[in-house]
Amino acid sequence: MRIALVSDPHTTRGTAEDQPRYKGHLDEVISQVNQAEVDIVLIAGDLTDSGEAQDRVNFQTQIRGFLAPVRVIPGNHDIGDKRTAETPGTVTVEQIAAFEKAHGPTFWSDARFGVRILGINSPMLGSSLPCEAKQWRFLEREIAQPSALPTILLTHYPLFIETLDEPSSLYWNIEPEPRKRLLTLLKQAGIRTVLSGHLHRPLNFHIDGITYITTLPVSFGLPFGVQPEGWTAVTIAPDGTTHSETREIAH
Repeated sequence: MRIALVSDPHTTRGTAEDQPRYKGHLDEVISQVNQAEVDIVLIAGDLTDSGEAQDRVNFQTQIRGFLAPVRVIPGNHDIGDKRTAETPGTVTVEQIAAFEKAHGPTFWSDARFGVRILGINSPMLGSSLPCEAKQWRFLEREIAQPSALPTILLTHYPLFIETLDEPSSLYWNIEPEPRKRLLTLLKQAGIRTVLSGHLHRPLNFHIDGITYITTLPVSFGLPFGVQPEGWTAVTIAPDGTTHSETREIAH
């Protein structure tokens, strides 16, 4: 299976700094992805910069340019920031409902091209919202069902930045408690690939038999002017092994 891992387009009508360039960046990614003839496009969140209704419409209109099927999950800019021990978080039921009305479910399972993909709503992990409990039940049900297909997890927040047991980050990683629960499920399901965005820079780890890939961003790299923008081509072999290659865009 050939996957285009795309993240953080931050669709916006804003005019601050380099915001007017984000649309052109996504157009260039669409062109490159189409030329690569991938099987599916996975967009790992932050579809919009502010979650405003018109930006959601503009995003949906623009991604019609992809030739391959597209699946998306929410990022913190779409539905709100995660809850931490120090902060209450800003994810709400209303924001999740608005996302689902515009873009479809915030967590889902999709089996095609010989691979099963589990997309999750990572900003609401640890929120204690009723829909979080529903997502855990979904994951446990999916993982309890034996699958002969290689399974990959798609999340906006990466599980970790440096180590599996790292402490909470106010902004960048999945919180320790939901991370621990997710890792248990990953091992239980034999998941060997986790795909993410959010960092606005690439990461690639292989730990305990699992490959963790965080892609280049579409909108802007971090640090500004240092990290390039782009996407990541991911290939999942029939035996579940993963190969990835970052693809930068020209300015």
